[in-house]
Amino acid sequence: MSEKTPYSSYRWLILTVCCFALIAYAIDMIVYAPIFGEVASDLKVDMGTAINLSMAFALAVAVAMMFGGMIVDRWGLTPVFVLGLACASLPATLMPWIGHSYTTVFIARLLQGVVAIIFAAIGPILALWFPRKEHGIAGGLMMCSLSLGPAVGVIVSPEVLLMAGTWQKTVAILSLPGWVAMILAVIITRRPPNPEIAGAMVEDAGSPAGRITYGKIFAMPMTWVGTFIAFFNSWGIYSLYNLIPPYFATASPTGVGLGPVAAGKFSLVLVLAGIPAFISGGIFFDRVAKGRHRPAIFIGFVMTGIFTYLLLLPAVYQNTVLLVVCLVIAGWGMSFMAPTLSAFIATNYPPSYVGSMMGWWFGFGTFGGAMGTYLAGVATRQSGTFYWALTPISLAACAGFILGFFLESRRKGGTEQ
Repeated sequence: MSEKTPYSSYRWLILTVCCFALIAYAIDMIVYAPIFGEVASDLKVDMGTAINLSMAFALAVAVAMMFGGMIVDRWGLTPVFVLGLACASLPATLMPWIGHSYTTVFIARLLQGVVAIIFAAIGPILALWFPRKEHGIAGGLMMCSLSLGPAVGVIVSPEVLLMAGTWQKTVAILSLPGWVAMILAVIITRRPPNPEIAGAMVEDAGSPAGRITYGKIFAMPMTWVGTFIAFFNSWGIYSLYNLIPPYFATASPTGVGLGPVAAGKFSLVLVLAGIPAFISGGIFFDRVAKGRHRPAIFIGFVMTGIFTYLLLLPAVYQNTVLLVVCLVIAGWGMSFMAPTLSAFIATNYPPSYVGSMMGWWFGFGTFGGAMGTYLAGVATRQSGTFYWALTPISLAACAGFILGFFLESRRKGGTEQ
């Protein structure tokens, strides 16, 4: 980017608001996982059916991300943040009054999943507020919020349950970050980026807006290959975050039998691993891979595929040290590649389509998360164990690894900055 299109330092404030909103989003996503036993018991359903509440959230997330991209491209950041956070926080706040029927809770989880429209804001924030040399680190910081939120959720949710007494009150209390994030978004995100930047990016990409259409974008092989890489990446992330807590908490032979509090603490290791993974993945993309996308994709799928399967072995889950090591590496893998995927989108599509493509890649990709959690619920219910709930994560990692060979940049010479 030329020197005549300066980037305001206000970009770091925009980044901070987005990070806080994503933390609130992730807390809403994970809050049920450590206390699924209590939810299932109160609603009088089996564990597999209770897990389907996570599937409902993931399914809504997938649809919302795709529409969120179009909303942010057309109306900007503030409407996306306000709408998304309101959909997540309002049902959670009302849960003590509405959360006594499985059907009602399922519908509420569908509505809460609309919060994912804010995820699409990552692309425009990168493209319009940050220079390319900072895409990796900025994307990594925003993505790491998706691990910081679950880190807060898995440890706080069981503790709040002990204090509040019911899972419904627990969900309502943990909706507070969403309301705070909404207020910050209204105050801060209304400021537009430098108008010269979008014009300079269009010129630099060599793609005048009049010559680019959605039809041409969806005809690009990289759109479909990248979408399915995101599909298998989301399969791993959503399945790990939603299945590991009940896997550890549920009594043997279905699970490991650690109980909800201990399971929450071990699951914290998993989600905490994603925080440095997102940041280091961004730095890796900017400084080590020099804008090349394949290295992080390959590394991420290999790490998650191997070490997720190891979590099923008694020799691992009965040994605290080995368990922690495997959790860290499994959680690291899928998160490590995420900044590379977001940077790839920001640097390979025209700026007026970046939000839409961010929403499409990760929105369609999140169907992988929905499929993974749904099949996990079915498998757990039919087999009585978590084995066939967790093994498909490794299989999805294999498929994503293979697809990595076929992802080619639209920009000549790759994505080097």
